[in-house]
Amino acid sequence: MGFFGQTGTVTKLGLSTLRSRLGASLVVVIGMACAVGALLSVMSLATGVTSAISHGRPDRALVMSQGAQFEGASTIKRTDLGTIADAPGIARATDGRPAVSAEVFSNLSVTKKSDGLFTFLQVRGIGPEALSVRPEIHMLQGRMFRPGKFEVIVGKNTPTLYDDTGLGAKLALPQGDWTVVGIFESGGDMLESSVLTDAETLASAMRASAYKSVWVRLQSPAAFATLRQALAANPSLAVELTGESDYLRREGANITTILKAIAYVVGGIMGLGAMFGALNTMYSAVSNRRVEIATLRALGFRGSAVVFSVLAESLGLALLGAVIGAVFAWAAFAGHLQSFGGIAIRLGVTPGMAVGGILFAIFLAFVGGIFPAVKAARQPIATAIRAT
Repeated sequence: MGFFGQTGTVTKLGLSTLRSRLGASLVVVIGMACAVGALLSVMSLATGVTSAISHGRPDRALVMSQGAQFEGASTIKRTDLGTIADAPGIARATDGRPAVSAEVFSNLSVTKKSDGLFTFLQVRGIGPEALSVRPEIHMLQGRMFRPGKFEVIVGKNTPTLYDDTGLGAKLALPQGDWTVVGIFESGGDMLESSVLTDAETLASAMRASAYKSVWVRLQSPAAFATLRQALAANPSLAVELTGESDYLRREGANITTILKAIAYVVGGIMGLGAMFGALNTMYSAVSNRRVEIATLRALGFRGSAVVFSVLAESLGLALLGAVIGAVFAWAAFAGHLQSFGGIAIRLGVTPGMAVGGILFAIFLAFVGGIFPAVKAARQPIATAIRAT
């Protein structure tokens, strides 16, 4: 009998005894399922963040003060707005005015429906030409806010995730309650979990004397270089132009890196436990089958066939657990809307993530099975038979 025939025979004999070792085998299956499920659950959040920041347009950019990496650290003087709006490369709105939106923002404390905990939403004040800058914004219910009034509109995900943020709700913002007069959608980006209002009204309520940023729609993606050069060449300005895609990628890079690190740490810890479970289970299996294995060795079966047989059992149990964990993660998290740091994240479990989780489990099972397999192949035949 050849190597493959011997391996198949030894594997079948091992699998035939699984029923008598069901409890120990389930330890491997459940451990791997938990490890893969935990890994994919956190990775699904990272995938959701990546998806949320991938809606940048090549013909949209923002102006921030020189050296600022994020809007919160930027300050644009009111006197600079006209100079920025007159720069070349900026598209025109339907009324002929430059497609620019000088913006400010504040925070709103809300309660999450999922767990009753507090979080903060961004309240963004936008300029009169904001809909020309962001043409993807469309009203779903109600109407647009009126400048000069304490009125806001909310993204469509906001009432789904947070209490008391639906149409007609009163939001506690600077100088009193602001009324939700409309609900909008914006193509699945992060604005759909935010609050929008008139920039001048919000700035006045906050007593803010400057803008945080100026968003612009370009005549074309190629106009980015023209506008950036014009702004840099103006000695009265100390600002920088950043493409929206680059800005969103930079904004989300730290978050996704942290989430992936958490995923690998949590999955690694649980995977380590699963690996030791596999190690203990396979050592136990080898111990219970030592006479059977020794007899097969005495009949001429190769030690390598025994090694592959024990590994096949370990890998098979791990594969079963990994598939269960991946299916559970997909059913529990894929497409689920979750609030993360005041941002609505649509969780995602991709086929590539599932395959990665399964390969992760197979690696753990290999490490947990190789040592018992080698021990089974190397045990002296006479010693094993005398142990009965």
